[in-house]
Amino acid sequence: MRPYNVNAALGGVLRRYREGRGLAQDEFAELCGISRAYYGRIERGEHSPTVERCQLIASALNVRLADLFSELPE
Repeated sequence: MRPYNVNAALGGVLRRYREGRGLAQDEFAELCGISRAYYGRIERGEHSPTVERCQLIASALNVRLADLFSELPE
């Protein structure tokens, strides 16, 4: 059994929100003020974004920061 990867789970949540708004990764990364390459690594679970970065992403999605984390599996 593979251990739970919270970074990958958060990346999946972010991808669903972004795609639900019809935005490409490069468009969304620009809204967040980060590079597309870095944002792509966040979505793939390769990077653990800081809380500050998560807040920027939540603001760009127009959701509460807590909403991003409430969708993570327990």
